[in-house]
Amino acid sequence: MYYNIVMGFFNNLINNLNDWLQTAGLWGGLVCCALIIIEPLLPFLPMFVFVTINLLIFGYVIGFILSYICSVLGCLLFYVVISKLFKNKAQKFYKDRKKLNSIMTRYKNIKFETLTTIISLPFTPGVMINLFAALSNMPLKKYMAAEAIAKIFITVFWGFIGVSLIKCFESPKYLIIIGLMLVGGYLISKIVNKKYKLND
Repeated sequence: MYYNIVMGFFNNLINNLNDWLQTAGLWGGLVCCALIIIEPLLPFLPMFVFVTINLLIFGYVIGFILSYICSVLGCLLFYVVISKLFKNKAQKFYKDRKKLNSIMTRYKNIKFETLTTIISLPFTPGVMINLFAALSNMPLKKYMAAEAIAKIFITVFWGFIGVSLIKCFESPKYLIIIGLMLVGGYLISKIVNKKYKLND
């Protein structure tokens, strides 16, 4: 009962926000940029809506660039905020718990190419990836490089394709597009890692 009430509230809020953004012109685009930045902190926000509206307001090129930059800035903001507020407490909590400590250590040392590929998946729970990166003390350079590469494909997907997970499984062409995105993210990450040694 309470779940339905809460979900109904958020659905109405998002629908009203969506209606306003589409009629607010330039201000709507600026608000979309701000919402994309805070989306990692508030993962219930529909990023695909904001990216699409930016494309409509600013045009495909400027809208894509703005959405991409804001998305990367949002990940940086999330990492910094969570690291400053919770990292030390989290490390004290899990360092004496072998299994949890092992998971966090493995995540911290995950290969750069693997991290980039995971983030490039449109339906990956980004908040969990961001949270584990911040709390596991993953190097900021490694995390942000992976996000910078992956967000290119994520922004393209949500801006120009923007379909649900169910629809992806119903239509093979979307699965092919996602597959190409993952291959692209992996190959670019290999090149970047070869130059900057982000796994070291």
